Amino acid sequence: MKKLFGLLFILPMLYLLVGCTEEKSADIITTMYPQYDFAKQIVQDKMTVSLLIPPGAEIHDYDVTSKDMVAIKNSKLFIFTSVELNTWVDPLTIGGDGTIVLDLSKTFVLAEHEDHHDEVFGFMNQLEVHEENEHDHADDVHYWTDPTTVLQLIDAILEKIIEIDPDNSTFYTENANAYKQEIEELHHELEEFFESIDLESKPIYFAGHNALGAFANRYDLHIISLFEAFKPDADLTSSELISFVDEVRNTGTQYIFTEELVNPKTAEKIINELSKYNIQMLELHGYHNVTKEDFNNHVSYADLFLRNINNLKLVIGDE
Repeated sequence: MKKLFGLLFILPMLYLLVGCTEEKSADIITTMYPQYDFAKQIVQDKMTVSLLIPPGAEIHDYDVTSKDMVAIKNSKLFIFTSVELNTWVDPLTIGGDGTIVLDLSKTFVLAEHEDHHDEVFGFMNQLEVHEENEHDHADDVHYWTDPTTVLQLIDAILEKIIEIDPDNSTFYTENANAYKQEIEELHHELEEFFESIDLESKPIYFAGHNALGAFANRYDLHIISLFEAFKPDADLTSSELISFVDEVRNTGTQYIFTEELVNPKTAEKIINELSKYNIQMLELHGYHNVTKEDFNNHVSYADLFLRNINNLKLVIGDE
């Protein structure tokens, strides 16, 4: 009887352990949500795709686990963001014998565009295209925030997926092209909206982790960081909160942007204080990761881009 009881206790535990072990195992392993989304949009149900970093987690603080390394070794394709962000990745040794390793930061050439403003994200250097068709990704490690770059990232992922499964190349290509078209249409929508606006006279005030340099450069946005060291996931002291609110009030703006996945307590404190002066907080998503709710609802990069567009239209179009 005791053996039976012990067996009944152990079996569910083994099931949970196996389930946890298999949770990140997949044909395609990704280190960040945009890559996960791009791959998922392409393969749909033809392959499995896994995201190493849990939804809602901060990517910069993530520590790779032994289970992650096993999943990568057993995968057909491992896509990582860059050696700057994924410092634990050694491109020469990571993965198994049959794993294709894709450093997404090396798969694009920055598309040319007009009228860069030197003051756009003044604490960052402008991105530039090198003569040998290389890009200086050291200037902005958050390259995925530029939607024109995203189109190239999707192509790079598509190429590797077809290498793995050439029999379904038409299916994958059609999916990739459809998704690229969706993102490109949103890009043109935002471009057209900005055409008739003097963006220098419409600065955007931002509090948070400054990851939107490539996005700002693409559209010649003037984004002003109120506090470069301000971290929404940290608790603000009373003096810091007062200083922050005073700074926002002095700008004369009605809106302030913050990044995704902010600490609810900190955000609530700021919102409560700013609401006294009819100042609203809006999200400007940097696409690092999504909430559990968004993940479960299959919110895509394109969906997040549209959110950003709508919020920017609200602020910049407001008179």
